[in-house]
Amino acid sequence: MTVEEKLIWTEKYRALATGAISDAMDSLGLKRGAVQGLRPLESHQPRAAGFARTIRQQRRQTPWDGQNLAKQGNIIDTRTEPGDLLVIDMDGITDVATGGDLLSLRAKLRGVTGELTNGCLRDADEIAAMQFPVYCAGTVPVKSAFDIETTALDVPVVIGGVQIIPGDLVVMDRTGVMVVPAAKIAEVYEIASHITAREDLVAELLREGKSLAQARQQASE
Repeated sequence: MTVEEKLIWTEKYRALATGAISDAMDSLGLKRGAVQGLRPLESHQPRAAGFARTIRQQRRQTPWDGQNLAKQGNIIDTRTEPGDLLVIDMDGITDVATGGDLLSLRAKLRGVTGELTNGCLRDADEIAAMQFPVYCAGTVPVKSAFDIETTALDVPVVIGGVQIIPGDLVVMDRTGVMVVPAAKIAEVYEIASHITAREDLVAELLREGKSLAQARQQASE
């Protein structure tokens, strides 16, 4: 998929709530793609949609020798493009931060739309101020250079009980995180758009004084 195509899809999906995406996936009989157990870094961060650029990290297997084996900055500099969303599997490690404000700033300047990780971040205030959307396990001030190494890039990972394959579409809002399989992006979008339009009409009818049953019936006609 070209960068231009990525940006078209991310813009379309940013207009959809995760609830509508979940309902659309249910209607298609797809495996539910709702990520569990993580939280937004900042409750008022903007909605985000992006294509998964996956990174797998683990405890460093060798003693510290002055070399940062996480190499996340280099990955952001050389392997990301506009429309990507960083997905970082920290292998259950939460006592050090997988990133901070400088990595987030560089990612945002590269056109990366956000980050999803089962690890922790630091510099939460600074990341929130730059409006870089993040879902994570929490926050911790300890840097990871001494402790972490990157072991794989662009491989399937499991985050919050959901397998995420490079190129899957990740959507994050204040409700939660949905992962849409790459092969189903167009199909899910079409149905989720119809669901959104119908629910908008139901809301309008409710404001006009209709009962919920009446509004749903009229919206389905």
